[in-house]
Amino acid sequence: GDLLKAMRRDFARASGQAPAILFVDELDSFGDRDSFTHDHRDYSVQVINAFLECLDGVDGREGVVVVGATNNITRIDPAIVRSGRLDKHVEIPLPAAQDRIAILHQQLDQSISVGELSALATCTDGMSGADLAKAVRDAKRVARRAGREITVGDVVTALPEVVRLDATHLRGNAIHEVGHTLVGLRLSHGTYLGTDLTHQISDGSAVSTGGRACFEMPSVRRRDKQFYLDQIAVCLGGIAAERLVLGTTSDGAGGDDRSDLGMATRLATLLLTQFGMGETLRFSKAASDEDLEHLRRNDPQLCSRIDQVLEMELQRASSILADERMLIDRMSEDLIATGKLTPERVSAIEAELRSQAHLNAVRSTMQKSKRKG
Repeated sequence: GDLLKAMRRDFARASGQAPAILFVDELDSFGDRDSFTHDHRDYSVQVINAFLECLDGVDGREGVVVVGATNNITRIDPAIVRSGRLDKHVEIPLPAAQDRIAILHQQLDQSISVGELSALATCTDGMSGADLAKAVRDAKRVARRAGREITVGDVVTALPEVVRLDATHLRGNAIHEVGHTLVGLRLSHGTYLGTDLTHQISDGSAVSTGGRACFEMPSVRRRDKQFYLDQIAVCLGGIAAERLVLGTTSDGAGGDDRSDLGMATRLATLLLTQFGMGETLRFSKAASDEDLEHLRRNDPQLCSRIDQVLEMELQRASSILADERMLIDRMSEDLIATGKLTPERVSAIEAELRSQAHLNAVRSTMQKSKRKG
């Protein structure tokens, strides 16, 4: 009962000091009432119910803003995040270059200028705020032991080693991202924003991604079966491009739930078990990655149908890219050279290739005419 008392006491304290912000970290620790199977299930349900009461408040919670943080929103009881409670959801991505410099500046207590720290933008690529904070702590320790003020050199020494990708690795990643890009464009997969390529990675960074193709999806649209199949095809476009150009694939498409294969498998599972778009209209409440994996492990027929969907969409992505070999090569070269493709640049490359193809056709016709003459 101490947890329930403490929780109610904190909400009462926040109300007594309103206006106030009450921050709840690791929000997924509450869990989901529908997934509780352990011996303390009844008490865990009481905890969530009490939290919901605190969020609603008998007399409301005027002047108290409740903020929660989690790395896995799918594990949170739906009642906690429904309208009227914690209903505004903001995904915080890894910090961009300017953000990383600002974080370092703040962690260093502004003792080193932003101008000096700007040189660290590249070698901190892919690092999270926690990674940067640890690097600063390590750098401060070095300076403290040396009995002097901290320097940029101390921070550099504390950062993970930067590994520059070799030409083969870089080309494979570029082809992969161009595959996503072209399949997305040909299927009108939202609004294309651009494609990025990472030329180097930091050992020990939070992520080790080779790049990304960015599409903005409309917040409201009709989501039929073709919509989800197109999404799966875009997810598998990277693998399709690697197979087409290189004849083999790397492990970059898998590895975790947010990888290409992870997202494609999740979409295919939802399509067949929740959306009524498969061979059966049977509905499953499974929504979290753990629950969906449990479904797959215990239903061989479902796994077989998922495999069929994934294979079908991989073949469709491959068909889309089959006639785009020259464009894949040109876009990959450009991406390697600059590290970025914009919608304007992709359009320009396509126009150049069309013009070149037209010119070649004209020359071929003229040569044929000369031979006949």
